[in-house]
Amino acid sequence: MGGDFVAADSPESQESKRLAFVGGRDGLAAAVAFARQGITQYEAAIRESDSGGNQYGAAYRESLLASIRVYRKYLQKHETPG
Repeated sequence: MGGDFVAADSPESQESKRLAFVGGRDGLAAAVAFARQGITQYEAAIRESDSGGNQYGAAYRESLLASIRVYRKYLQKHETPG
């Protein structure tokens, strides 16, 4: 197995499944928008926890960062430059 192996219950796998579901149901543009929105929300949660606010981002930091990586990789693959 290569470096792309992801455990079935990992945050990466869950986010990949969500993106595939949204893409299959609503199309590529919707999945791209979903990924962008996820990055915005998860980065905001991490920033807020880092500044002493709501600690959701602190509690789930590694999971959120893993999800952000999946979203960014998805956008690199599917987003058209422009």
